[in-house]
Amino acid sequence: MILSDLFRQTSLGLICIALLFPAPASAIDPKDVPNDFRGTFVSCMAKGEFDPVAAREYAEQWLASDTGGDAYAFYCLAVWTFHTGEPRRAAEIFENLSEDPVLRHSDYALTLLRSAGDLFDVAGELELAFRAYSKALDKSRFEPELWVDRALVRAGLGDFEGTLADLDLALALDADNVEALVFRGSSFLATDQLNAAADDALQALLIEPFNIPGLWLRAQIAMAEGDSELAASDLERIIARDTGRYAGLAREALEVISRAVQKSTLE
Repeated sequence: MILSDLFRQTSLGLICIALLFPAPASAIDPKDVPNDFRGTFVSCMAKGEFDPVAAREYAEQWLASDTGGDAYAFYCLAVWTFHTGEPRRAAEIFENLSEDPVLRHSDYALTLLRSAGDLFDVAGELELAFRAYSKALDKSRFEPELWVDRALVRAGLGDFEGTLADLDLALALDADNVEALVFRGSSFLATDQLNAAADDALQALLIEPFNIPGLWLRAQIAMAEGDSELAASDLERIIARDTGRYAGLAREALEVISRAVQKSTLE
């Protein structure tokens, strides 16, 4: 494998993986649950800490009982449906709950939609994830992380123009958002806009000098510009500070650089 292949195969996709941490919505505060349903809700959520399958069954029994509190029963069902391996079904429940009369005018509606987007993404349903994030942005256009979330999905759909537009809006709200800078820089690199990519990488590393995705991005840009020395330096920094996938890729890239240098020396 040549170095350009290694970087091309792992650039934007790896940045996306590093930024995305899907999880269900933040737990509904039991204090916000009416007294008539609070004990049942707390029991349902607590059961899942030890046995998600039992908690899911408990939520289904609650819904079948017609005792009321369906919004909270569906919330519990969604959380433990996710934890039992059905992210798409959980996402559907979260999205529907955001329109429930009990929750749609609460602060939870936005969180539910964001979680729906996250889980649709996990399930590989990118169009549905885009829809959920767009609904969330209709409720609040001043959350930079929501713009980043939707940008991730647009990148997965190959819509780099839309990706860059969403990241521009995220950075307009929070100019020091390192994740958004690195992701936008990676998107610029994917569309062969090296100068813009380099500017974002530099800004991200000025804010957070040892940001691992930022170092990987700058190493890619350096190689694209023929600066193997800078690329090697950044790859070494990654290896020194990362114990995950980036470190393995950095070692592989360094080996390729080393072989290329030896070959040019012999020639």
